[in-house]
Amino acid sequence: MAIVHPDYTMLANRISVKALHKSTSDDIRVVAETLYKYIDNCGRNASLLDVKTYEVMMKYGDQINAKIDYTRDFAYDFFGFKTLEKSYLLRVADKKIAERP
Repeated sequence: MAIVHPDYTMLANRISVKALHKSTSDDIRVVAETLYKYIDNCGRNASLLDVKTYEVMMKYGDQINAKIDYTRDFAYDFFGFKTLEKSYLLRVADKKIAERP
C-alpha cells in the first residue's frame, strides 16, 4: 500500500507504535527493574543491565522520565520502526519487548 500513497507507511507505523506503547511501561524504573532482574529459561540470572546503569536509572528515574518524549516514536516510518523493533529493542521472557525506542 505504501506504493499507492506514502501516508500508508505512517499509518502502519502509528498502529505498530501504539501497540508497543500498550505492551511496555512508560516508567524508566519499571523498565530498569524488568531488565535488571531478568531470569533466563534455565532459571539463571541473566541481567540485561549493568549494576551501575541500574542504580543510575533507579536514582534519577523521575528526571529521566521527565526528559523522555514518547510521541517522537511516531516520527519513524514503518520500515524503520520494524527494523528497530526486530533488531535493537531488548526482549525478555517469551520474546516480549521490554523497552521503547
